[in-house]
Amino acid sequence: MVSIRLANKNECCRVAKIHCQEIKWGFLSQLGERFLCYFYEAVIDSSNAFLIIAQKDDSIIGFISGCSNLNKLYQEFVRKYSFKAFPVLLRRIFNSIIIKKIFEIIKYSKQREKNLPEAELLTIAVSKNFQGSGIAQKLLEKFISEMKRRGIWQFKVIVGEKLSRAVRFYEKSGFIFYSQDSIHEDTPSRIYLYNIKE
Repeated sequence: MVSIRLANKNECCRVAKIHCQEIKWGFLSQLGERFLCYFYEAVIDSSNAFLIIAQKDDSIIGFISGCSNLNKLYQEFVRKYSFKAFPVLLRRIFNSIIIKKIFEIIKYSKQREKNLPEAELLTIAVSKNFQGSGIAQKLLEKFISEMKRRGIWQFKVIVGEKLSRAVRFYEKSGFIFYSQDSIHEDTPSRIYLYNIKE
């Protein structure tokens, strides 16, 4: 029996582990498990974000995270977690590639199209042994329910152009292609929108 529910702060490090294992290509994974653990704690702390997990027995087998306003989430993270996260980040921040990607994210968040909704699906991942079993769809259903509970009726997701499996999942799940964009110069992405039905 799989339980789909909002996560607790003491589960963030297990979520961070799945993130690093299953989203190896992602920028956040390059910052390491400890940094991601703090990031997901900030997500749970924030009134602008939430984290949902899939649990089987005592194991977390997947998660999905989202926010109503990414800029506010970043601001809260810096304000509340920078003193914890900075020492962890310091070991990696002198990597020129990582520095470049951080500035690309900051630049992109400031230049985002005004027509796009502020609400966003940030990450979704399922442990390898449970992929293809419908867990991702159940996580997404709970995610949509939580967005609806918060009075949000449209949200976006940004997915790498080359991630064909993720692209198929979003298109099959009713996401509508909006445009192509690039947060990072070397990684073209697609922006999809999802409209929640009343």
